[in-house]
Amino acid sequence: MTHFLRPATIALACVLLLPACASESKISATQLKALALARSDLPAQFQAFSEGPTATLDTQGTPRSSLQRFGRKGGWVARFNRGGTATTKGPLVVVSTIDVFGSAGGAKDDLGAYRIQLGRQITDQGARPVSVSGLGDEAVALTSIQTSEKPVRSFTIAWRERNATGSITANGFDGRIQLTDVLRLARIQEARMARN
Repeated sequence: MTHFLRPATIALACVLLLPACASESKISATQLKALALARSDLPAQFQAFSEGPTATLDTQGTPRSSLQRFGRKGGWVARFNRGGTATTKGPLVVVSTIDVFGSAGGAKDDLGAYRIQLGRQITDQGARPVSVSGLGDEAVALTSIQTSEKPVRSFTIAWRERNATGSITANGFDGRIQLTDVLRLARIQEARMARN
């Protein structure tokens, strides 16, 4: 025996389910510090040396310089460092940022501004893009090297998670810091953003 649903039942189900499917929850800008990396996310030797709301100085001279860009609701920057030598494995300095926007469109525009910013580093400073996958809704990354007697390598990874962008910049001695070190930290922060 075949059962058919009445058109009114189908219409009611569509009306009730459509808002749930169409609306994506937003990341709140009320607990920004909790979304960035914390000292406890890093090895014990690290210490926080600066953290707080994003200031104009943090983004000055970049395509992301306006603190009101793209409907931005707020941001946070946390900076950590540790002592080390040319033989120290992993990062020596880590910078974690989070920016929350009124919509996913604002965050998409911000990640686009990151792409421009990182593209300039590729053009002007000889940086090169690196591939990252499975991080947020979309991501971009690069690495650069500061040549000296003991070259320092930097990695920057930026991504979008719904209506927010996050980034991790880390540096250490060339050959001692790897993309996997920085990607591990980015995944910790991205997991916080995804749970919010």
